[in-house]
Amino acid sequence: MPAGGFVREHARPLLASLCLHGLVFGLAAVAAWFSVAPRVTPPATVQAYLAERPTPRAAEPPAIAAVVPPAAPAVEPAPVPPAAPAVEPAPVPPAATREDTTARDAAAAKSRAAAELLAREQAAAREQAAAEVRRQAAAQEQAARARRAADDERRQAAAAEAQRRARAEADLKGRLQREQDAAQRAAREADLVRQLGAEQHRLGAESAGLLGRYVAELQARIERAWNRPPTARAGLRCVVSVTQVPGGTVTDVRIGECNADAAVKQSIVLAVYRASPLPAPPDPSLFERNLTLVFAPDA
Repeated sequence: MPAGGFVREHARPLLASLCLHGLVFGLAAVAAWFSVAPRVTPPATVQAYLAERPTPRAAEPPAIAAVVPPAAPAVEPAPVPPAAPAVEPAPVPPAATREDTTARDAAAAKSRAAAELLAREQAAAREQAAAEVRRQAAAQEQAARARRAADDERRQAAAAEAQRRARAEADLKGRLQREQDAAQRAAREADLVRQLGAEQHRLGAESAGLLGRYVAELQARIERAWNRPPTARAGLRCVVSVTQVPGGTVTDVRIGECNADAAVKQSIVLAVYRASPLPAPPDPSLFERNLTLVFAPDA
């Protein structure tokens, strides 16, 4: 509890305590003053005079002046003895002392109780504030642990999701690769089957004499398109490589082994281009994109 609240709550008891202390201290001061104040004792002559002096009456005023002794001026004051009994302080009654002591003890006890209460309240307030600080620190630490745990969970979940996606992508790639490999194998097998079938068909056509007839027809077509130059000698024989596309159109001509000069070789090349498009084979299986012919017009 704050000090201002304690004072407001105990204002009346504190004010009464202060008044009681003031009264007790005042009574003690008066008693002490009366106990130590010197008591003036009149001289013995004056005391005797006062004892013999008759009490004046109201009906006889002149008689008062007549009884005044004439030797009064000769009376000298006696010196005050140094150890006069009247100088000693008068003892304080025991009852008053006990009451004052009891009041002072009660006030002191009340003040101590109030101070102890205030100290306990302040200690309790400090302990409560420290407990609140500890509670807030514990709450912050718990919140930090919760955030770290949540971050760890999110990271683990993200890592697990990344691994799952990687596995899924790897599985998909593997499946696609297997499918592609299977398709390529199937295509190669189909091509091989077609090639085998074409080869068998070609072999059948060759065995039937169709290939020889086709080659002879090509040679005759080129020879008809050839213009024999003057330098061409008898026994001419040249190997000619011809490249054609489907339909027989010639795209390239090269002269290989040949026993003629350059002019004759050039005339053979021109003859092949003039013979384009070349005749189609009697069987489609006999078609070749690259042909190797022997040009021997005198054979």
